[in-house]
Amino acid sequence: MFSKFIKNAKSVAVIGALVLGASVGISAEAAEDTKPLHWLKKCITNKDSIRTCMITEAIILENNATKVKIQLASVRIQTISNSKRMTMFIQVPNKILLQSGLRFQVDSGTTRVTPFTICFDKVCEAQVNLTEEFVTTMKKGNFVTLNFLRFDGQPLKFQIPLAGFTAGFNSKGAELTDAQKASLAPTPAVASEPKPLPDSQ
Repeated sequence: MFSKFIKNAKSVAVIGALVLGASVGISAEAAEDTKPLHWLKKCITNKDSIRTCMITEAIILENNATKVKIQLASVRIQTISNSKRMTMFIQVPNKILLQSGLRFQVDSGTTRVTPFTICFDKVCEAQVNLTEEFVTTMKKGNFVTLNFLRFDGQPLKFQIPLAGFTAGFNSKGAELTDAQKASLAPTPAVASEPKPLPDSQ
């Protein structure tokens, strides 16, 4: 999975902004010590030769001293070789207001609103069916901007860089071994048992 690491003081600054409810934008050039890696594509081929691929990018904080890693946000796009359907999974931290949903846009384009589908121990996830037109917009864009509300109503914002998206999406992708297949599951490593949302939300 793609990961962007922000070290030490900058980790503290971003985590502090998250706790305080400030808007946070992280780009590939946001900090000197970030290590930008591009979108990665990993695939599984079943016995019927149907290939499922996931193209992923995430923003992850890592503290050098404690070796603790925190996922701030991630975007994953799933494609299946025998279907034109494309699905995007967007994850943000939990302890947020679910009713207001997730707002996302590419650069200054149209803002789209989608409900959160499920929450896990540490993240909440929205699931969006994509069109070819939106994927083309992502290929031409610089950032996917995510906006949502913290539990106390304070706005939060993350920017996911789209640098390398076109190359990752168009690539053949790396075929996973049986031992690696869990990395394509919608549930992230930081989550445990899923917690379905109440009907009222």
